[in-house]
Amino acid sequence: MFYPFLVADLRSGLHYRLTDTGLAELSLAPVAPEWAPGRAIIDAPDPVWRESVANAPVETISAVSVALEDLVLATGDLHVPAAGTLQDGRARRHLDALIGLWHRLGDTLPEGLAQVRHVLELPHGKFLDPLPVVEGSLDPLAPAAMQALYNRLEQEFGTFPAPARGLAAPVGSRLHALQGGISAPEIAIGKIDNSLAFFGLRDPAACADFAAARARKMIEAGVAAREIAVMTGNNPSQIARAFAEQGVPLSGLAGNFPERDVIGETALHLALAKRTPTPAMVLASLALSPLMPWSSQSGRDLAEGLIGGDFRGEILSPTPAHTELWKDIRSSAGSLAQLRFLIDRICERIKQGHEVRARLPIPPGEGSPDWETILRGIQIAPPLGADPDRNLEGVSLWSAQESPWRPCRHLIVTDFTDGIYPTRARGNPMFLESEVAAVRAAVGLQLRGRAEGLAHGLSLFDRQLQAVSETVTFLTPWRDLSGARLQPSAGLSLVARAVGGIEDAADLILDLSLLPPADWPITHHHLPALPEPPDLPEALAFAGVDLLALRRKDDGTTKPQSPSRLETLLVSPLAWLLDEVAASDMSWSAEELDVMAKGNIAHDVFEHVFLKDQPIPDPAALTDAVSDAYDRAVTRHAGFLRSASWEMERSGLEREILYAALRWREHLLALGAKIIGNEIWLAGEAHGINLHGKADAILELPDGALLVVDHKKSGTSARRKRMESGWDLQAGLYRDMIARPIRREGDGMGRLIGRRVGIAYHLMNDGGLLTSGLPLAEGSPARDMGDAVNTAAVAKLAERLAELDAGRVVLNTSVDEVFFKKEAGFTPYALTDGSALVTAFIRQIEEE
Repeated sequence: MFYPFLVADLRSGLHYRLTDTGLAELSLAPVAPEWAPGRAIIDAPDPVWRESVANAPVETISAVSVALEDLVLATGDLHVPAAGTLQDGRARRHLDALIGLWHRLGDTLPEGLAQVRHVLELPHGKFLDPLPVVEGSLDPLAPAAMQALYNRLEQEFGTFPAPARGLAAPVGSRLHALQGGISAPEIAIGKIDNSLAFFGLRDPAACADFAAARARKMIEAGVAAREIAVMTGNNPSQIARAFAEQGVPLSGLAGNFPERDVIGETALHLALAKRTPTPAMVLASLALSPLMPWSSQSGRDLAEGLIGGDFRGEILSPTPAHTELWKDIRSSAGSLAQLRFLIDRICERIKQGHEVRARLPIPPGEGSPDWETILRGIQIAPPLGADPDRNLEGVSLWSAQESPWRPCRHLIVTDFTDGIYPTRARGNPMFLESEVAAVRAAVGLQLRGRAEGLAHGLSLFDRQLQAVSETVTFLTPWRDLSGARLQPSAGLSLVARAVGGIEDAADLILDLSLLPPADWPITHHHLPALPEPPDLPEALAFAGVDLLALRRKDDGTTKPQSPSRLETLLVSPLAWLLDEVAASDMSWSAEELDVMAKGNIAHDVFEHVFLKDQPIPDPAALTDAVSDAYDRAVTRHAGFLRSASWEMERSGLEREILYAALRWREHLLALGAKIIGNEIWLAGEAHGINLHGKADAILELPDGALLVVDHKKSGTSARRKRMESGWDLQAGLYRDMIARPIRREGDGMGRLIGRRVGIAYHLMNDGGLLTSGLPLAEGSPARDMGDAVNTAAVAKLAERLAELDAGRVVLNTSVDEVFFKKEAGFTPYALTDGSALVTAFIRQIEEE
């Protein structure tokens, strides 16, 4: 924690901002007990917030904690106050509730304040080194506790003169006009000059790069690095990166970046792992936890397997103790006794297990765990970072939330966005503005309301501008690093008051993202461009390699191709090759109900409600069967859907699948079809290669012909366009396997061979049924797409196979994606959602 004033080092004369760790070292303050109001708020909720805790526990804990910290800071001695003469009413009830909560917390204080109370009560002469305060450096709107600390240090060590300087910027400049107070009623207006500059860039990374290049340009022009400051209201990691790349030193950067509370996170993940359903991401996080006894590489391998759906943990099998630990981590707990047993066993075998166990508020007794209470009671400390390393040289790093720790000639604001400059004021979460005033008058507590917050934000912005003597450069990122849109700071309107001749404050910003790099003011300070990559060949050559035999069975024979693999080959031979050698993208993220998950669940349900050689169920029986099958399918394919937060999506998908099943039932009856194959594995030969794949359903029509059905969790329009253009492939390959089968004992293909075979796509989203290869009776619900649905696809596949036979893997070109979408009528997922390597090796060609 930083305190809102400066102190001086008597040996060097350096002014710096005091921190809680520095104060603790110089005053020999004891280790402060943990400040954890969340548990007290939940365990014994006051009537003031009891209902809020029940309805929104996380939000209530946050609001009450903030209000309590405001109360603590508003006291001059950091001891529990009395309500005094405050009249009965809402304000009195809320104040009494906060005072009672503070009493229950005992001697604990928010971070950084235990050291302050220690110093306030410390006799004179006990400091290891003198700590004179810098005269006039105290924030005039600092809370009472900070004013008390400043006064205590001033009483014992006196003040150190502030650096002598007049009004910073040259008289008449736009910066000089602002330094009289950005919110002053009257500001001198004039034309924009070199004292202010406004640039818009793509994102915070681009802003950091620009700031570093601008600082370097100033240094090369003769400006000392210590006379330049760069300011941010966010994590300075991008600034650290950019300045390091430009070789510009920073003063005020933390020795190391904030560290996570690994113990708290592990405790939370263990609790989540005991509650069903357990998200795969939770288990993956535990696999990667540095507290686990296995190696980091084993943890990565285990996590990748989990995200891929393998929960067995076979990577740990060489060490039986690790296997047993993983079994306990995966096991769910249905009772408090079982939960305590599993957690105790786990914590005995992981690093710092006793500390992890101490973070888990598992109550005694029997019965089922109250998961919401347990999870709410787990405290995770915010990321902690080291104190900043400040030196006399180097560009000064300022924080947007603090007054400057030393003046500068040139300031670069790297994130001039909404919410900071000035900092957005917040209301007191427990008191109305009128109640804040009433508490101040009756009790003397300087609680901070919205008005005080706004005044503090404006005052802070004023002090930041007043610490600059020549120029300020404001950089506005248009988007954050996740791509979300950002707005310019509200301070832009305040700054624009000093500039004449503009209609809209946003007109001040020069959007560099719209200009070519040659027109940027610091283009010659961009990092050297990467060398131009060599021209890509038309194809990668693998002379003498049997590319279709890269995947082999245990007995050394070649594994067959599947229809989906051949479709990938059709679109991108490189994507196919990467898949053949298992060089697929290994990135992973939290579970989501994407198209793949929906399709897997829908196929699972259809498999278990439309059974082969069984009568087609009536609507009532089908509805019950879908409900039961859906419940099991969700467990198998997307367990995360069982949690309460996914209730709407879970119910919505079940309705979609039920409607699709009822429509499919009507199609079956209208066709007079009998299901004779259901999720059946087929094997055969086509186009000179061996194939295998699982057909979703095989129907026997009244005339004895077969219809191979592929269920798709999509709509009819896209599939119809693809079939009309002749670029359909998959279903026809199943027909080829039946025509030229590769038999094995018990394969069930005997009843399929020798019959006429057609193909069909059942589009689940809208009930469409598209067929090819068989003339259907008039009045059929199916739409016959003719016999040419795969002519273009088969021709292209033959071309691809011939290329592979010659050892050539043809690279995609920049026109392929457009061709497949517009001409072939389908989205080429192997290009759009495939490996980054596929994208990197796309040849750029001019479109005719």
